[in-house]
Amino acid sequence: MIKRLLLVLLASAASASAQTTAFGTKATANATVPVETAATAPATKGVSKAVEEEVDNSVVITPFRSLTPPEAKTTRTFQLSKVNKLGFTETTKELQRLYSAFATQRIIDGSPAGSSKATGYLATVNYALVQDLGDNRFLAKAAWPASGPNEVLAAGADTMAILLLEKPAKVGDTGKLTGMHVGTVALLFTANYPPLTGKRLTIRREAFVECATLENSPAGLQKFVEAINAGAEMSATTDEQFPCKKCGGFGQIREQQKGSLTDKLTPCTECIKGKVIVSVETKFVP
Repeated sequence: MIKRLLLVLLASAASASAQTTAFGTKATANATVPVETAATAPATKGVSKAVEEEVDNSVVITPFRSLTPPEAKTTRTFQLSKVNKLGFTETTKELQRLYSAFATQRIIDGSPAGSSKATGYLATVNYALVQDLGDNRFLAKAAWPASGPNEVLAAGADTMAILLLEKPAKVGDTGKLTGMHVGTVALLFTANYPPLTGKRLTIRREAFVECATLENSPAGLQKFVEAINAGAEMSATTDEQFPCKKCGGFGQIREQQKGSLTDKLTPCTECIKGKVIVSVETKFVP
């Protein structure tokens, strides 16, 4: 009788305990699981997964204010066959000046002609790369001088800008490039630098495309002249100063005063010290 009682007690104890298997401990129907752990564990995983799915690391760059260089107000022709001849204004010095302007307005782009007219103003940009935006595009802390007629492109100093580089680079790199300004763009991205790390932002910044200008040298000038003589159509746009017609180049307008021997002088509002800046396109012919 005692033996049978002991066997019943042993059997009931075994059924109430956890069963150990080759894959770990398997809880029986009688085992208890903390209510808080069972309820919160799956929910926590679901929330973290949802948060990961909501993080948008895509980068979107769209034009915000495209650059519209001013069109030339007037045109003129520079004839190479008249250079340094008596009675003509074409001189070697003027040809060199105009070729320098032409060289800075053209960039190397791999086309059959070897160059194409730049669509923006060229500037020397010093930069330190802050964030990689993909496809050789970078957010950078940059500085550049003012450029363009009447400083259309304002100077930048420690200014955030978007750079499109020719070669791969990495965050932290510093350097200098010749950049073609392409206007202002809107950048939508997730910041990767302190103190904005992880924040989704939209900012508007000046954008530059790294490029190489034509060679501004005697050899480059010689090729330029040879190309024109061979029939190539070349032109350069420059800002020229001309005497103001309104004030006759005096810088002030005279107004006669009744009963006075002296005239009233008022500053001319259409010029600067008697000079007006006019955008001129110079076309080159043999």
